[in-house]
Amino acid sequence: MKVLNRVILVAALALYVSSYAAAQEMTKEEWQKQMTELTATRNDLKAKLTALQTGIDKLKQEDADKAAALKKCNDDIMALVGADAASERAFAAKLDEIDAKINELSRLSNQDLWARKGEVDGVQKALDEVKKNKMSVLPKYYDRIKEEQNRIDALRKTLESAQMQMTYTVGTWAKDRDCLWNIAKKPKIYDNAFLWPKIWQGNKDKIKNPDVIKKGQVLTIPPKADLSKEEKSAARSYWNKKSAAAEPTAPAKK
Repeated sequence: MKVLNRVILVAALALYVSSYAAAQEMTKEEWQKQMTELTATRNDLKAKLTALQTGIDKLKQEDADKAAALKKCNDDIMALVGADAASERAFAAKLDEIDAKINELSRLSNQDLWARKGEVDGVQKALDEVKKNKMSVLPKYYDRIKEEQNRIDALRKTLESAQMQMTYTVGTWAKDRDCLWNIAKKPKIYDNAFLWPKIWQGNKDKIKNPDVIKKGQVLTIPPKADLSKEEKSAARSYWNKKSAAAEPTAPAKK
């Protein structure tokens, strides 16, 4: 509005100066007529300026009324979910922590992510706790939580891909204590020794006897999952043969 006032004043001054210069060659009647016209123009501009200012004041009041209504609406919503300003700040801070953790994990290489795969489960657990809070349904948080879940899901897919491409080079028994049981038990493999049949069945072209693996063999590590029907069957067959071999042989009849 200050700019508009200055423009009007400059325009009026310019008109006044130009009219004054022209008046030197005008008759009194002509000068008076032009001054009357300029005065009318000025008054018209002042009226328009007043109308604009009135419109601005009205818009400001409407904006203030809407802001107050929005605040009341937000307060009512917060009351419905049983939250106040302090609990909302704590809730938002928790989401910030989850975001920071997801960002950290997303920057890791596949190998490093695999080594820290437990942290993916941890951040999922944290997000699951957040979802239990009634504030999670609020529009300003709902989309953010959904996006965080999508990013965690993407990390899990990366882990699956890394696992599908994973290999293990067999060391020695003396130094590494490498056997299928101990390899499956390694945190970076399955962290579960009972899944050793997966490695056996995934490398049948290299492992004929699961009790015999050789130093330097590069084994493919199948994705971590429960044992399949075929893998369970292979394990049962293995244990049955071990059991039969351990049974004492009955003496021959004379």
